[in-house]
Amino acid sequence: MTTVTPTTAKSKVSARPSSGQARFAFIILLIINILNYADRFVLPAILPKVRADLGLTGFQAGLLGSSFLLVYAFATLPIGVWADRSMRKNIVALCVGIWSIATVLAGITRNFVQLFSALAILGIGEAGYAPASLSLLGDYFSNERRGRILSYWSAGQLIGVALGLTLGGLIADSLGWRWAYYLVGIPGLIAAFLAWRMVEPKRGAFEQDQDVEEAEAFFTIGGVSFWLPSYLSNTFHLTIGRAGITSGAVLIGGGLLGTVLGGWLADYIQRRRPQGRLITATLGFLVGAPLAFLGLTLHNLAAFIAVIVVAITFLSFCTGPLNAVMQDIVIPQVRATAIGLALLLAHLLGDAASPSIIGFIADRYTLGVALLTTAPTCLLLAGLVCLLGLSTVARDMRRMQEQMGVQDKKGVEM
Repeated sequence: MTTVTPTTAKSKVSARPSSGQARFAFIILLIINILNYADRFVLPAILPKVRADLGLTGFQAGLLGSSFLLVYAFATLPIGVWADRSMRKNIVALCVGIWSIATVLAGITRNFVQLFSALAILGIGEAGYAPASLSLLGDYFSNERRGRILSYWSAGQLIGVALGLTLGGLIADSLGWRWAYYLVGIPGLIAAFLAWRMVEPKRGAFEQDQDVEEAEAFFTIGGVSFWLPSYLSNTFHLTIGRAGITSGAVLIGGGLLGTVLGGWLADYIQRRRPQGRLITATLGFLVGAPLAFLGLTLHNLAAFIAVIVVAITFLSFCTGPLNAVMQDIVIPQVRATAIGLALLLAHLLGDAASPSIIGFIADRYTLGVALLTTAPTCLLLAGLVCLLGLSTVARDMRRMQEQMGVQDKKGVEM
């Protein structure tokens, strides 16, 4: 009896990577994830200075965020398909290199069109990272460890957001907004080389383990996060540097707490009900939405921070569970494609257009009105969509396991 295995780049693929290889890969992918979000969230931190320097309207400022997110959304699906058919570690290395160069180029732009174009290229680079890296992480670690590993990886997103907002604001205040792009872009080139040095694991190497406790991390941050430093600056009259520090503290404080609590709660409920992960995400949205509304009505800085931190804590419940559901129902051979499709839909229906829409409304009213009328409503709708999914997720999980069994039978020659 022999087992049929793919021949593409066979010599470079490790059936089950050693613990040392897996740890090395995790550290590199974690660092890259931090840089990914740091590069992305420099713009919200320096946005007031960019607008003043380039003479941008609120709508144009929003378009800068949308340029990145729209290109990012459309590029994730084809790159995800590519990742399911090629060496994922090389795709990660290439994409990290592209977005790091684009970040540095953003610092030398001199008008709206140039900056818009640089951020669009940044979106192409970052689009290739999530599908390939999440697929890799699913194959580096066993099911029993995967939940914890991916929760730690998710924390890198929050750290990156905080670094981008904090360092971006501080550097913009002291050296100018262009230097913020220069300094955050260079480390990515080193990370790209290290990613190329990783070992490529076999797809689905751990899927037959009996202990199925997996969680994938993904932190969806939309228009509110993009405009938060500007909102703090306008509403509470903070400096650019202090607004960036405060934004970073609010997001990482509530986000890390919510990610840990949400992951623990999802695992606890999942052991008792197959819908456990989706129940956790639903709870987070339905509680977080009204809290976000309440926070945006407050005009005292301390009260605003306290309520928004609690809101973000609940909203971060979905960080692991939602994407863990996706890994639960999709076979390993097409997970990168599935992640790419999910990112495409998530950004098109969510944060790709939201910076521009909020900026457009802010031009006609105020930024506070724009945030208050858009964010809580969309979050509540997300909770209602999760409610609808509760009726189908258990059946979809069973179908995935059945498909894995059929593929195993076809892969064995008598």
